[in-house]
Amino acid sequence: MRSRSTASVSILYRQKHKPLRISDRNRIKLSGFLTAVCFHRSVLLRYSKRGEMSRGGQRSHTNASKQTASLKAKGLKDIRIDEEVKISVNIALERFQYSDEKELDFPSSLTNSERAFIHRLAQSLGYVSKSRGKGSNRYLTVKKKDGTEASRSIMTCNLSHNSKHMVQSLLQRFPITHKERSELQPRTERAVFPSPDASDSKSRTSGRLSHGIPQVPQKRGPSELDCFRRALPVYERQEEIIQTIRENQVVLVLGETGSGKTTQIPQFLLDDCCRSGIPCRIFCTQPRRLATIAVAERVAAERGEKIGQTIGYQIRLESRVSPKTLLTFCTSGVLLRTLMSGDEALSTVTHVIVDEVHERDGLTDFLLTKMKELVQKTPSLKLILSSATLDVNLFVRYFGDCPVIHIKGCPYEVKQLFLEDILRTTGYTNKDMKKYKKEAQKEERQQTSLTEWCDARLDVSQPDAPREKTHTCVLQENDLLDDGGDSVFSQMSEKDVATLEPWLLREMDACISNIFLNQDADAFVQLFNLILNENISVDYRHSETSATPLMVSAGRGFLSQMEQLLSMGANVNIKASNGWTALDWAKHFSQTEAVDLLESHIWCVESGQLDESSLVQTAASELNPEDQELLKAYHHSFDDEKVDLDVILHLLSSIYQSSDEGAVLIFLPGYDEIVSLRDRILFDDKRFTDHQQRFQVFILHSSMQTSDQKKVLRNTPKGVRKIILSTNIAETSITVNDVVFVIDSGKVKEKAYDALNNVTMLKMVWISKASALQRKGRAGRCRPGICFHLFSRLRFNNMLEHQIPQLLRMPLQELCLHTKLLAPVTCPIAEFLSKAPEPPHLHTIKHAVQMLKTIDAMDPWENLTELGYHLADLPVEPHLGKMVLCAVVLKCLDPILTIACTLAHRDPFVLPAQAAQKRAAMLCRKRFTANTFSDHMALLRAFQAWQKARSDGWERAFCEKNFLSQATMEIIVGMRTQLLGQLRATGFVRARGGGDIRDVNQNSENWAVVKAALVTGMYPNLIHVDRDSLSLMGSKEKKVRFHPTSVLSQPQYKKIPPANGQAAAVESLPTDWLIYDEMTRAHRIASVRCCSVVTPLSVAIFAGSAKLPSSALQEPAVHRGADAVNDSSDSEVEDRSSARLAHISIDDWLHFKLHGETAELLFGLRQRWQSLFLRRIRSPSKSCSQLDEATIRALVSVLSAEEQSAGLQQPTGIGQRPRPMTADDPLQTPAGRSAAEHQELEERSSPDRPRLASQLKNHRALHSKHLGDENGPVKSADGPSSPSSGARCSSPSSRLLRSSVRYFIMKSSNMRNIDLSQQRGIWSTTPNNEHKLTRAFVESSAVFLVFSVQGSGHFQGYARMASAVSGERCLDWGSAGLGGVFGVEWIRKDSLPFQLTQQLLNPWNDNKRVQISRDAQEVEPQTGSQLLQLWERI
Repeated sequence: MRSRSTASVSILYRQKHKPLRISDRNRIKLSGFLTAVCFHRSVLLRYSKRGEMSRGGQRSHTNASKQTASLKAKGLKDIRIDEEVKISVNIALERFQYSDEKELDFPSSLTNSERAFIHRLAQSLGYVSKSRGKGSNRYLTVKKKDGTEASRSIMTCNLSHNSKHMVQSLLQRFPITHKERSELQPRTERAVFPSPDASDSKSRTSGRLSHGIPQVPQKRGPSELDCFRRALPVYERQEEIIQTIRENQVVLVLGETGSGKTTQIPQFLLDDCCRSGIPCRIFCTQPRRLATIAVAERVAAERGEKIGQTIGYQIRLESRVSPKTLLTFCTSGVLLRTLMSGDEALSTVTHVIVDEVHERDGLTDFLLTKMKELVQKTPSLKLILSSATLDVNLFVRYFGDCPVIHIKGCPYEVKQLFLEDILRTTGYTNKDMKKYKKEAQKEERQQTSLTEWCDARLDVSQPDAPREKTHTCVLQENDLLDDGGDSVFSQMSEKDVATLEPWLLREMDACISNIFLNQDADAFVQLFNLILNENISVDYRHSETSATPLMVSAGRGFLSQMEQLLSMGANVNIKASNGWTALDWAKHFSQTEAVDLLESHIWCVESGQLDESSLVQTAASELNPEDQELLKAYHHSFDDEKVDLDVILHLLSSIYQSSDEGAVLIFLPGYDEIVSLRDRILFDDKRFTDHQQRFQVFILHSSMQTSDQKKVLRNTPKGVRKIILSTNIAETSITVNDVVFVIDSGKVKEKAYDALNNVTMLKMVWISKASALQRKGRAGRCRPGICFHLFSRLRFNNMLEHQIPQLLRMPLQELCLHTKLLAPVTCPIAEFLSKAPEPPHLHTIKHAVQMLKTIDAMDPWENLTELGYHLADLPVEPHLGKMVLCAVVLKCLDPILTIACTLAHRDPFVLPAQAAQKRAAMLCRKRFTANTFSDHMALLRAFQAWQKARSDGWERAFCEKNFLSQATMEIIVGMRTQLLGQLRATGFVRARGGGDIRDVNQNSENWAVVKAALVTGMYPNLIHVDRDSLSLMGSKEKKVRFHPTSVLSQPQYKKIPPANGQAAAVESLPTDWLIYDEMTRAHRIASVRCCSVVTPLSVAIFAGSAKLPSSALQEPAVHRGADAVNDSSDSEVEDRSSARLAHISIDDWLHFKLHGETAELLFGLRQRWQSLFLRRIRSPSKSCSQLDEATIRALVSVLSAEEQSAGLQQPTGIGQRPRPMTADDPLQTPAGRSAAEHQELEERSSPDRPRLASQLKNHRALHSKHLGDENGPVKSADGPSSPSSGARCSSPSSRLLRSSVRYFIMKSSNMRNIDLSQQRGIWSTTPNNEHKLTRAFVESSAVFLVFSVQGSGHFQGYARMASAVSGERCLDWGSAGLGGVFGVEWIRKDSLPFQLTQQLLNPWNDNKRVQISRDAQEVEPQTGSQLLQLWERI
C-alpha cells in the first residue's frame, strides 16, 4: 500500500511512473502551462522571488472570495476537473515545492473548479494561496510560508532577584574571556574540523572491518553437508558463475528463494582461488545481524571448519575473525563504517558481495552509491550483487549493462491460498459476519429514512451556521471533572446497542433527530449526559437512519460540539447507511469550517488508495458470487488496515488438526502484533494453552539479541512443532529449513518521512508483490508447502511490484552526516546522493542539510563540526543525539535516555478502538504527567512504572490497564542499553570517577534541568503562546492546535472536554513557551504532538545555535543616544518605553525584549553554557573543571527558581535513583517486601542504572544492623577492613543468625546456561544444594548469587534470588542431575576477571580466594559485599 501521507517524496515517486496523456480538448489550454512548468518561465506561469518583499499579515483566505459555498466545502476528491489538469497542477506544485522560488502564479484561464482544486491542494501542502483580479484577469498565486505569516508577538523573559544574584556571582567570578567570545562567533571562513579525540582509535574504529592481506585459500575439508550442497539449484551453475565474475567487474545474480546463492557463491570464489592459486579476500554484506551470523556459521560448517578461521563475521559490537579469515560476512553498516576511514580500506579486498539488494534499505542504496564510485577507481575489485527479486533494468542501467545470471528456486511446490480461499475452505466466521445479512437488510431501510432526512433539510432554506450562544454550553464544569481514582475503568466498556433499554434508544434517537432536523443545540446537553452517565457509545447510530452524533453535528456546523465529540473518541471513518462519513456530511451541507476541522483530524488522507472492500466492489466481475459475498461479509466485520489475529489462530488450529509435523512461519508487521499473538497462544487461547507440550513459540525481530534469534534455527524435539512469529526479517535474510506452512499477514511497518512537515511516521502498509512471493518461497524448503495469504487475489493484483526504496521515504539527516564521512571532502552532499540508484529529491537533501546546520552539526560550508562527528556515532536521529549529549553535560542523563529512545522508536501508548476506552486511555496518560504539563513526562513515568511492574512480575496486566504496548517498552530497554554503550565507547560516560554513571545523573531528579536538555534537542520545534488571542503559533505557523493525543489538549482531568477546549487548554498553560516533537499538517490546520511547557529562560539559554553574531544582543536605544528614538511615532510614551528594552535575537523568529541588565546577565549565562557545552564536546573524556562545575550549579539553581516562579511543579522520582535503606529500616521477609524494596530491585535489574553504591550501602546496613543486634557496636563496613575480617563468624551454626544478607558462588558448566538464566530469570542447582539455598532464602532478607562458568577465568555477573526452589524442572539446561528451578533477578551481567578478585579471601572456605569455590559455596558477608563492589570498576 502506498503511503497515506502527502509527503512530497512519495508523490514524486508515483508521478515518475505515471504516464501523462493530454486529450485534444485540453491540449490548447494546457500547452503553454505545461511548457512553462517543464522548461521555462512564461507569461502564463511565472516564478518570482518576491518572498523578500514581505506583505506582512495581508494574507487572504485560500479560496477566492467569489467561489460558491459548495466549492469551499468540497475536498480534493470531490472537485471534479479533468485528470490531465490535475496531473499538470501536481507537477507544477511539486516543482515549485523543490525550487528556491517564493511565489507561483497560475493563469487566468482556469475555471472556478480548477482554481478551487489548486487552493485545496496548495493548502494540503502547507502553502498560502490567494486569488486576485476579476473575470479574465483573475489570477491565482501560491506562496511558500516564510515566517511572516506568524504575527510578531512580544517575547519576554525575566529573572527573579535570586537568579540575578546567582548569575552575577558566576560572571564576576568567571567572566567570559576574549577567547571564549571569539569561539562563540559564527565562522566567516571555511575550516575543516578534526574528528574529536582522533587519537582514541578504539572509539573511532568500533564497528569497522579489520585490515588483512589476500591469501590463497586452503583446500576445503570434507563435510557431511556436501550432499546437500550438490542438490542446490545454484551448484550446477558453478562454472558459469565463476567465469562470468572473472570476465566482468560487476555481476548481478538473480536467484529465487532456496537456490543457495547466499551460501554457495562466496564458496565458489574461495574454491576457484584455491585451485588457481590466486590470493583473495572477500567481504559479503547482509542487511541484518542475525543473517550475518547464521550465514557465516553455515558456510563454515559446510567447509568443515570452525567460525573465525577462513570464514568469519563482524557486526556492530561483535566480531569473530582472525588473520586467517578470507571470507568475512558483515552488515551493510559495518562495511559503510569501514569505507568512512577512506577508500584505501578496501585496497586489499578482491571481491565484495552485496546480498539481498532488493530490500533497498537506506544503507544498501547508500553503499551501492559508494561501491559504484570505488569500482570505477579500482579495476581489480569485483562487485557481485545478489538478490531474490529485483528491478533488474534499474540496476543494469545503473552499473552499465552488467551481466545478469538467473537461478531457479526451491524444487518443491508451494500452494497459495488467498483470503477468499481461506474463508471458503476453513469455514471461518465470527459473530459480526453472521449478522452481516441481517444488517444489510436493516441498512436498506435506514438508507431510505436517511434520504428522506436529507431531502427534507435541503427543501428548507439554509439558515446561517449556528451561532455560539451562552446557553449552548454543553455541560457544567462540575459535571465534567473526573472523580479520580480508578473509577474511569468502570466506564471503559460501552453498552452494546442491543442491550440498551427502549427509553435510552428513544432518548438518543430524539437527541440526534433534534440536532439535525431542528438544529437544536440544547439537545447536546442530554446527548452528552447519556453518553457520560449511561455508558452509551459516542458513535451511537440513530435507529432509523444510522447517523451518528458526529455526522449530524458536522452537517449542521456545530463546531464546539464536534470538537468535544472528537476529543471523546468519535470515529471519523464510520459510514452512514448511504456511505457518507462525517466529512461527507459537512461537505454535502456546505459546512466549510466543519470540513476544515474534520480534515485536521484525518492525518493520513490517502490519495487514490482503495481499501479491500472498495476493491471487491470495483472488481466484482472478477469474483464468483460466493467469494464476493464471503469477502463482503468479512470486511464488514473487520478493518483490513489491521491484522486479524483471530483468523491466524483459526488457521493455526486447522494446521494442527490436519497435519502432525512441519514448522509454521507467521509474518507479522511488527513487534506489537508478535507479542499480542504470542500471548494469545501461550496464555489466552485454550486450543493451545491446553497442549503447550506440542509446540514451541519463537520470535524473530531485528531488535532481539542475536543469541535469542539463533534458537529459531535449531531443531525441536520429535512431536514438538515450531511456531515462528516474525517480521519481514524472515523474508530473505533467514532460512528456516523445516518450515512447511507460511501465514502471510500481507503487512509490513515502514517509516515514512514528510520532508515538508519534518514528520517521520511508522506506518503499517501492504507489502509488494515481490515480498508476497518471497514469503511464499519460505515454505516448501524440505517438502511441498502451503502459503496462506490474509488478503484477496484482488489485493495481490493491486499491490506495488516492489516496495518504495527506503532512501525515498526516510529522513536524511543521519545519512547526510555519514555522507560527509564517506564522500570526498570537496563533494557536496547533494552531489554525492544524486548518484544513488534512485536518488532522493534535492529539496529533501537541502532540508536535511539545513536542519544539521541549525543544530550545529554542520558549518555553513557543510563541514562536520565537533558535535557532528559525535552525532554520527550515536544510533539515534541527530537532534535526539544532541539532546542526549546535552543531558550528559547537564548531568541528567537517565531520564533523557528514556525520553530520547521513546521518541526515536514510537509512542508506547496505544489508542483503543472503543470511544469510552479512548477517554480512559487519555486519563491514564494524564495521570503519568503528574501535573507537569508535559507529554514527555508521561513517556518517562510510564516507562518507569512499567519497569517497576516488570520487577514485580505483572507487566502484562500493567500494560493492559494503562493502555501501553509492552512490545514498545521492551524495545526501548534495548535501545537505552545500546545508546548508553555508545556513550561509554566515545568517552562521554566513564567507568569510574568524574563522569561515571553516577556523576552524569547528579541532576536527574531535577525536572527543570531535564527540560533544558529537551529544549536543546527539540529546537527549532518551539511554540509561543499569544495570550491576547489564546492561540498557539510557531516560527512559520500563525495557527497551531494541540494534537488530540497530547495531554495539554485538555486542561484538566475530564471525561468530556469543555466547549472551546483548545482555547481553554491554551489559557491554562502556566508559561508562554512549549516544545514539541512533531508537527502534522492536515489541510489548513497544523497540530503539534508530544509537547511540554518550558520557561522563557530555558528557551533563551538552550535554544538556537551556540554561535551567535555580535549583533544578537542589542542594548536599549536610550543607551545609544536620543537620536535612536523614532521621531515618527504616534505615541511618545510607548516609544520611550520600548526604547528602554534590550533585544536578544537567537534566530529569525526568536527575539526577546527585556530590561538591559537582565539581557546582559541572560546573554552572559547563555555564553557561559554554550562555551561549557563546546568544551565537553571537544574533549568528552576530560574531567569537569572548577569553572564547569560552577556553571552547572548556577544553571541548576536558576532553572529551578524560574520553574518555581512560573508555578510549575517539581515531580519526585524521575531520576529513579534507588532509595538507600538505613539501619533503622525494618527487616522484611521475602513474602512481605515493601514497595520501596521492589523499587530498589527494579533499579538493580536495569544494567544502565547508577545504582551500585546505594545497593552496597543497603547490603552493609542490613549486615551491620544484624551483627549489631548480636554483638553490640561494630566497625562500619565503609571503613577499611581486612579480607579475613569475617573469621570471627566462622562458626557454621552462627552464620544464619549473624547475616541478614547472604552470598553464594554458583558454578555453571557452560555459558549457554548463563544466557538462558539471564533471559528467563531462572536458575537450577543440584538437589544437594537446594535445601541450603531455600533455607537461606526463607531466613534472610536477601540472597545474592555470583555466577561463574568453569574454566572461563571470570565471574559472569550476579543476581538476587527471587523465589524458593520449586518442584518444576527446566529441560533446556543441557545438564543432567539438576533440581527444580527458582527465580533470580539479574543485577549485573558484566564479566569480572579473576585478576580483580585475587585479594579477596573467603573465611568460610578455609581463606581460599573467592574464585576457588565449589558450586553453592557460601561467602562470608563482608567479603561478599566487597566482591559486589568490584563491579563498580568495570
